[in-house]
Amino acid sequence: MIILFLLWLVFVIASLLAYIFPYYYISDLILSFAPYLIALSFVGLIVSLIVLRRQIKKSLFATISLKKIWLWILIVWFWLVFLLFSRKFTTFYNFPVEELSSDMSDGVKVLYANIYKDNKNYTWIQDLIDKENPDLIFFVEFSQHHYEALKTLLKAHYPYTNSTIWSNKFVGNVVFSKIKIENWADDFPQDAWRYGYFSIKHDTTPLYFYLPHMSSPSSKKNFDMRNKQILTFLNDFNIHRNLHRTRGDKVVLVGDFNTTPWSPWYWRFADVFEGEFVNITRSFPILFTWKLLNFPVLWAHIDHIFVNKEVSISDLHQVNVPGSDHKGFSFEVK
Repeated sequence: MIILFLLWLVFVIASLLAYIFPYYYISDLILSFAPYLIALSFVGLIVSLIVLRRQIKKSLFATISLKKIWLWILIVWFWLVFLLFSRKFTTFYNFPVEELSSDMSDGVKVLYANIYKDNKNYTWIQDLIDKENPDLIFFVEFSQHHYEALKTLLKAHYPYTNSTIWSNKFVGNVVFSKIKIENWADDFPQDAWRYGYFSIKHDTTPLYFYLPHMSSPSSKKNFDMRNKQILTFLNDFNIHRNLHRTRGDKVVLVGDFNTTPWSPWYWRFADVFEGEFVNITRSFPILFTWKLLNFPVLWAHIDHIFVNKEVSISDLHQVNVPGSDHKGFSFEVK
């Protein structure tokens, strides 16, 4: 029991340090799994209270002992962690669904998924496209082998494409469309990291889309790379907005940001959009879009959809992607 309490104490201290110093790599990893911190702190709190109650029952006069002091310290710390992270959690998932949705009979249907570069469930991916029948398909980690397996379907129904090739191993971000695409990404230097940026015309009105895929913070190097990509994206976004878009244009950002809502790096770009854009994945009561593929005990919310106030959204729902470590989204936009 003492070892268990010591481990819980280390967990609580690490959680609080991550909360106080959130910009460090280890802190960001800890914060990425905030729902687990909430659950563990709550369990630790209950166990500590049960043990304390037993300790007090053993002593008729509830004499003070070192063990009771440590139990009280643990209780206070567990309660503090639970309150801090629960507040973060409930503050994020509080966006009313009714403010997002509108009845649309002529919206543009979008299917988004990080299908995972080594995913060979081709039949299922084709069935997903047939079932959803989207106007626009946004695939992240799309590979050449995916295209070879799906090209008959794609050529028949999606004559327009847009892609960002960033390595020789796999293609990256790819868009397949029933509607003519105007590509904007190649007008701006993106170095080795690239994101999709394009527009379509819907009822003579342009709809602008971004399809980013940030680096996974699986190491300190990749963590620094992701943060640089976030800052680069924000800088480019402001250039695009000032250069060729008007204030009333409709803009949608959808992709794998590899950043959870509990990370300060998420709020680096979310705060920039505050008041103009909203992350519509906040409308879910709770959402996990990524799982550890081979040992799915860790889940996180790292895929996001931002839309500005001019955009109307309906029929937003998750889609399962067998063979991938991500869930996708389907929604209509107008």
